Amino acid sequence: MKITKKLFILTVICMLAVSAAACSSKSNPSPTKETGTTHTAEPKEEGNGTQEPVKIVAINSNASYNKGSDVEKHVHDTIQEKTGADVQVVFAPGDQYDTKLNLMLSTNEQLDIIPLITMEKAIELYKNDAIIWLDELIENSPNIKQNMNPKALEEVVYEGKIIGIPVSPSVITPNVLEVRTDWLKALGLPKPTTIEEFEAMMEAFQKEDPGKNGKNGTYALSTGWGDIDRLELAFAPFFLPQAMEWWQDDKGTLMPPELNPAYKEMMGKFVEWNKKGYIWPDMILSKADKQIEIIGQNKVGALATWYSAPIGALEVLTKTVPEAEYEPIVLNGKGINKLPTFPYAQLVTVITKKSKNPEAAMKFLDYHATKEGYDLVYLGVEGESYTRLSDGKVELIGEDKQDLSKANYNAHYWMFQMDFNDGLMFPLTSFSHLMYTKLKSQAESLPRFDAIDKGVPYDKAKWKSNAKLADLETFMKEQKMKVFSGEVQLSEWDSLMKKWLDIGGQEMIEDRNEQFKAARP
Repeated sequence: MKITKKLFILTVICMLAVSAAACSSKSNPSPTKETGTTHTAEPKEEGNGTQEPVKIVAINSNASYNKGSDVEKHVHDTIQEKTGADVQVVFAPGDQYDTKLNLMLSTNEQLDIIPLITMEKAIELYKNDAIIWLDELIENSPNIKQNMNPKALEEVVYEGKIIGIPVSPSVITPNVLEVRTDWLKALGLPKPTTIEEFEAMMEAFQKEDPGKNGKNGTYALSTGWGDIDRLELAFAPFFLPQAMEWWQDDKGTLMPPELNPAYKEMMGKFVEWNKKGYIWPDMILSKADKQIEIIGQNKVGALATWYSAPIGALEVLTKTVPEAEYEPIVLNGKGINKLPTFPYAQLVTVITKKSKNPEAAMKFLDYHATKEGYDLVYLGVEGESYTRLSDGKVELIGEDKQDLSKANYNAHYWMFQMDFNDGLMFPLTSFSHLMYTKLKSQAESLPRFDAIDKGVPYDKAKWKSNAKLADLETFMKEQKMKVFSGEVQLSEWDSLMKKWLDIGGQEMIEDRNEQFKAARP
């Protein structure tokens, strides 16, 4: 997918975590030292003997989950009672996480479960004989088999083996185009259904000033955060045959979207809209906080964005403009006119090769995959850390009823995200959770498609072009920015792409196609 790796990973982790505290509560803190917890319950009696609990150790980078509360002990003891696993979590702050993980893997220190890593990282660990394949364990784990999306399990396969427990995404089609429906209503305009109608809408937003911000104070189009990448991801479905995914030419060769003739047409529209003043002029150089700020100031009519980006700003805006609302839409253009799906397994949770009892680790993870177990590891104990309301929503018990970061339990033993399709992935009654639920439903009701090579486990470490990938990405991004800003003419795009091919792009195409054909003969 055309989104930078670091931004993608940060976004995914934030989105997975937002269920617990609307993104900000999931950010990695920076304590001065690693922290761990030890909650030990009395071993349970079985017959005439005593069944000793099996110690299982996991690692986590978010020390804010470690509250040291009585509820955490109760959760620990319940897990042990249900599964026989004495689960311990070692918390290593984000800036120390990789060092701690490598140390635990390379020494005698116990480590059984590594949660929430990328598939690319899991493949690396598997190739280094650091984690195990899970097919047989999953075969004997009825809850994982029943409650996991089969497509997600297919995406965690490498060399024919399942190497991790898939982590469900919050939204499968997160990159969207959103419009202010209240502004449309105020101007008597219908929702745009074509590129031409969208352009007419932007012209009306600029001229009619529905935000009442005065001359040059209202912007027809911006992003929730990001720059040219955001525009591409939101509009490419209406221009290109596979949106910003790789497409096949007439010879069946996978090609990057920038080498499709329709990409240049789309870029031409961006340049035109920028010159006409439709796009917020500071979009390219501004940071996310400023981009969000102008949304909250009632200045932006449409967003090329991650589906949930405007939520924080809307919470501020609706205090003065209660009717303010963004809604995701799909336009009809020359492209596929559907939104590309993200992986059904955006991250994975793995079991290490050094685990002395992987069966016990999987028994815990299988209980985690039940609704009862998931509520326990995520929310804690009903009546102690949360109250279930009549509509199924949740109020927290603690300093704040709607902020998990301030609750007396927050996902301490949570190892992976699941979507039970009960509408309660975001269970709180806070403004943000209600909006997440609403925008998730709207985004996922739009037409969608799976990319041609979705699920192919590309092993870029094996690519001959691997050492050139970062430079290729940088070169491509720089040329896009230059064309968009007018520093370089659009007519030069083909020659720029030829240069990209010459400096390693052609080699990268060959590498990708080689693995694609091996995976999809």
